Amino acid sequence: MKNLLVPLAMLLSLLEISCNPPPPPALPAEAAVSASGWSFAGIPGEKLQTRHYVIYTTAGTRALRQELPGFMESAYSQYLQLTGLADKPAAPMVIYLLGDRGQWAAMTQTVTAPYQQTYLTIQNGGYCYQGVCVLWDLSHVATYSIAAHEGLHQFLFHRVRQPLPAWVEEGLATQMEGFSPSGQSIALSPGQNNLRLVSLRTELSAQRWVGLSDLLESDAGEFLTTHSSLQGPEYYAQLWAMLSFILSEPDYSGGLRRMIAQAEAGNLQPPPPPGAPPRSIEYNKAMSMPVFRQYIDPDLGRFEARYKGYARKLAGLN
Repeated sequence: MKNLLVPLAMLLSLLEISCNPPPPPALPAEAAVSASGWSFAGIPGEKLQTRHYVIYTTAGTRALRQELPGFMESAYSQYLQLTGLADKPAAPMVIYLLGDRGQWAAMTQTVTAPYQQTYLTIQNGGYCYQGVCVLWDLSHVATYSIAAHEGLHQFLFHRVRQPLPAWVEEGLATQMEGFSPSGQSIALSPGQNNLRLVSLRTELSAQRWVGLSDLLESDAGEFLTTHSSLQGPEYYAQLWAMLSFILSEPDYSGGLRRMIAQAEAGNLQPPPPPGAPPRSIEYNKAMSMPVFRQYIDPDLGRFEARYKGYARKLAGLN
């Protein structure tokens, strides 16, 4: 189970989406989509292909079938903007969007074996495993938010040779959860991530702030086991605030982009220790702190003081 570090973090992130979200934002009308028939377990559906994605879906929501391809292309453009990576020719990435949880569970048994029992504990939304996203139709904007979050994991899986530490990848994924309409497309809007904002305010008000060292060195599963007083949303809220802060500071954001570029090239500094399997707990513990010091700030105390002040201001507590 040691190689389940990133998947376990994803699972926990998906159990906290609001059940009463606002309507989905406007989606681009110009996305070129080729459609053909597809079925799963005898259930008729569609194969929808765009430049960067192949979406296999049995979703019953017609609007979702029509909007998701363009939405994911918009999300892809945002992944490039967020990470600083260039668009490169590649095979389309695969997304399965099933009509209900029962269909999703059947697909999960095929996609995630031998780890299917871990993934089948998900009760709301989906996951990305080995570069394939498997979602089900929640019939509201939570589907879009989950697709964009998991799509960021999928994008990085296919682009970087050396995995990023959990704090980087999960923090970046939370940046994809907030959107606002911009003409006929979607604008990245991390400041409008109300789910994370409310959780951050709750955590700070209750004085449940977790120190930077603990936050950096843990993955979600290990973190929530160690800090049993915290809830999943608060862990992700702290990562959302931290990456928002890093992205707001030119020196830090420049370091983050250098980190991602060198991960893509397979040249992270310091290099991963020999014998630590990628995306394992051992890999994360070995890389998290040294990578932060190398690319973001060697002075953890200085960074945390500034970061916590930013988080309090973000939460409206200053």
